[in-house]
Amino acid sequence: MKRLFFFILLAAVFAQARISLEYDRDRIDAGSSFELRVVVPLRELAEPRDIPKFAPSNGFSLRGMDSTDTQVQDFFGRGFSVRKYNFKLTAPKKTGRSIAGILTWTIQGTEYELARPEISVQKSFDDAALSVALTPSKYTVYEGEQLSVTLSLHTYEHFQGNLAALNMDLGNDFIAHRSDLSNLQFTRVPNAPQESEASAKFAWLSPVKTGTVSIPAFKFKYTKIGAPKVVEENKSSGGFSMSFKSIRQEPIDAEASTVPIRINVLPLPTANRPDNFSGMVGDYSFTASFDKDSLKVGEALTLSVLIKGDGKPGTITDPELPNLSDFRSVPPETDINKNVVQGKVITSKNIRVFLYPKKKGEFEIPAITYTWFDPNQKKYKSKTQGPWKIKVEKGDGNATYASDIPAPQAAQKEDIENLGSDIRYMHNLSNIKIEVKPFYKSALFWMLLILPIILYIIFCAFIRRYRKNLGNAALVRKAKAQANLKKYTTLAKEALAKNDGKAFYAALENGLVGYLSDLSNLEFRGMTKDFFRKNLNDLGLTEDKVKQVSDWMEACAFARFAPSEQTAVEREDALQKFEALCNTLEILK
Repeated sequence: MKRLFFFILLAAVFAQARISLEYDRDRIDAGSSFELRVVVPLRELAEPRDIPKFAPSNGFSLRGMDSTDTQVQDFFGRGFSVRKYNFKLTAPKKTGRSIAGILTWTIQGTEYELARPEISVQKSFDDAALSVALTPSKYTVYEGEQLSVTLSLHTYEHFQGNLAALNMDLGNDFIAHRSDLSNLQFTRVPNAPQESEASAKFAWLSPVKTGTVSIPAFKFKYTKIGAPKVVEENKSSGGFSMSFKSIRQEPIDAEASTVPIRINVLPLPTANRPDNFSGMVGDYSFTASFDKDSLKVGEALTLSVLIKGDGKPGTITDPELPNLSDFRSVPPETDINKNVVQGKVITSKNIRVFLYPKKKGEFEIPAITYTWFDPNQKKYKSKTQGPWKIKVEKGDGNATYASDIPAPQAAQKEDIENLGSDIRYMHNLSNIKIEVKPFYKSALFWMLLILPIILYIIFCAFIRRYRKNLGNAALVRKAKAQANLKKYTTLAKEALAKNDGKAFYAALENGLVGYLSDLSNLEFRGMTKDFFRKNLNDLGLTEDKVKQVSDWMEACAFARFAPSEQTAVEREDALQKFEALCNTLEILK
């Protein structure tokens, strides 16, 4: 027992003599002032000695230093004198745990390193608990060139959730392809375990005009914990009253926004601009080929054109085709696809043109050239395919000409005798009177005569109308509008059954855009807000109906890119409103 008491006493004496560090507050906020104190017992101060020095680092700054002598108590409650060296510091704006600097002391001519204090800097409860930023990949681009914007979010210790978007509008100066932010995931910040951050590409943009264009500020709302407040409470019981104070922190609603972005858009150079410039800006590839080089009259010849590039998302202009007057053509088939590849939206357009030769012979189809502007090399580039030589042979036929039919032979004498022998069985009918009305004088004859003519005229009119409708891409597209809308409605119902909010609103948004595009034969995908409203007005929709469609599109975008919690009943109500809205758009037919 004596030995144990001796060790406790020795530890207490050592603790009393040890140089210690302390701070003037429990929590150090970013950008705030605080004091780092070096506590040294006076009897432990060696002679000669200098004043301790502190060299700040990692964003900490030293504002000054002073010292005070005071009394403290040891383990046994006995007081002793100490000297406190007070280093007045300012914390950096950046949060996290880092070394504030190096504390040194020169004693008897030798410099000693006392400590490297590691301090955790936290966000003030009065400051925002969420910071958001929108960063473009380029600040200067050419008109039509593609750039991406990255959305970054950083949450701090007092962030409580309930994140929702108030505005994520990209403005009217761009053709945009938005991401669904499915890859946006929060991760812990190194050296700051109570903070998290997330970053992902939000959209790919292509400016539609030159000069200075802007991306408006994105706004979000969320919930955070407020600053501690001292609350005094009074309680009474049994005739006695008690008064006490407590510290409370209550949740409050807050908003965060990005800084508006300005992009400088350069016009395309006019020098060396080709006459057949397609208007595309970016890195493009172009191929064109025929499926055969020889065929027969009546067979089809297919021209396949494939264009790929990272310019305007979802938009590629058609190449200028050569004169194909020796062939009969039908409306071409066109497929446009968008895919995100290595951080860019690659748009591909596949065109298939079907040609039918009008006659046999050998034909030379001129070359096809596609031209675009490369912003990296700052020059116009082109790719040429062809020319092609096509050989057309006579088609197979089963027609029989009159010259190929053998002439009838003259009757022989023996045949005449046989015919005469057959006549003996004929009777004399001159005394019998039979009144027979000629068939050509009957109404049935004329009806049967005229009916094929009428049917032929109807058939020709039907074929002509069918061919006209087949060649009218707008009419064909409008006829498929309801079927395409039904597909998206089915997808929305499937997503509703799976409780997949993103897929649900994506199906409704794509369904409405596709329905408007099919009814009007206009491509509403990627269209700026002003053009979107203008085209709806030109199609005959009232201003209230245009606003209703625009509000619906924005609501779907918010629900997709910044989803909030919604019940199944609310989504079913949204589906019913969507179907009702589409029914009112049937006037476009």
